[in-house]
Amino acid sequence: ALPYFDRLDYCSMMTNEQVYSLAIERLLGIDIPERAKFIRTLMAEMTRILNHTLAVGCHALDVGAMTPFFWLFEEREKIMEFYERVSGARMHAAYVRPGGVAFDLPLGFMEDVYKWCEAYTRRIDEVDDLLTGNRIWIQRTQNIGIVTAEEALNLSFSGVMLRGSGIKWDLRKTQPYDAYDKVEFDVPIGVNGDCFDR
Repeated sequence: ALPYFDRLDYCSMMTNEQVYSLAIERLLGIDIPERAKFIRTLMAEMTRILNHTLAVGCHALDVGAMTPFFWLFEEREKIMEFYERVSGARMHAAYVRPGGVAFDLPLGFMEDVYKWCEAYTRRIDEVDDLLTGNRIWIQRTQNIGIVTAEEALNLSFSGVMLRGSGIKWDLRKTQPYDAYDKVEFDVPIGVNGDCFDR
C-alpha cells in the first residue's frame, strides 16, 4: 500500500508515507529507533519546504511576479535532489516506511543539507524583499479572502489555513510525532485571516 501514498499529493510525498507509517506503527504498537524518528522529521520538514516553495512560487507567478517563481523552483529542485539521494527517486520515494526509513542517510548528506539551509535563508530573504512590500502583491493579497478564526474552525480548516486565521494550532506541537517533541520551533499565525496572512 505504501507506494499509493506517494501519489496522493505529489507535492508532499514523504509526509504522505509518514502518515501511513505512523498509523501502521500505532496499530501494531511499533516503536521505531530514535535515529529514524529524526530522519523522518528532517525529511518531513524538507517536504514542507518543497510544498510551500511550490505554493508561494506559483502564487507569486499568478499575481505577476516571475522572479520569485524561478528562484523558488531552483530551491525546490535542490530539495528534489536530496530526495533522490536518500531514496533513489525524486517523486515516488517509498522512503518512509513502517518501522523507520528504507535507508540510512548517505555520507555527507547532513553537511550538504546544512550548506543548503544557510543559502536558502538568504534566498528566502531575497524573495521576501521582492514580494512582501511589493505594491501589486499587497493589493492582490491583503484584505482578500478574509476568514475569521470562528469561520476557520466552523469550516474545519487545518494547517496554514487555520493558522492564517490566527489560531495557533500545529499538530507538530499539539500532538508531536516522530522527533517533533525534541525540536524547537515557533508556530507563526496570521492577524487578519486574509490571503496575505496565509
